[in-house]
Amino acid sequence: MTENGKICHLVAAALLAASLAGCTTSGGSPDDKMGRLLVAPDKFVLYSCAELAERATTIAERQRELEGLMAKAGADAGGRLVSSIAYRPEYIEHRGEMNELRAAAAAKNCKLPAMDTPGGRASDKAGR
Repeated sequence: MTENGKICHLVAAALLAASLAGCTTSGGSPDDKMGRLLVAPDKFVLYSCAELAERATTIAERQRELEGLMAKAGADAGGRLVSSIAYRPEYIEHRGEMNELRAAAAAKNCKLPAMDTPGGRASDKAGR
């Protein structure tokens, strides 16, 4: 597959994900709505509290990295487009994972480590 074909597939996937974002009925930000589509429900149901905390820390670190990359790329229109294609899908998936982690932790009465997460929510609260 050519480089141009790969880019077309990425753009098509991004447009499909954006169009499906409106299909959810629950509240929250558009990123949270789309994140719910990208992450399997109850993905972390078999994790222990320690595993949930470790995964939450890893996801929060990667989200901060992606936010920095998106901010750096967002200086002009071309950068924003590249950022939307290259970083945004992974960022949204991590937001959905963090919501599932919060729900699993709440169901198991686990405390997740306090950390700054995107969206300004503390990670030890259930996000559903």
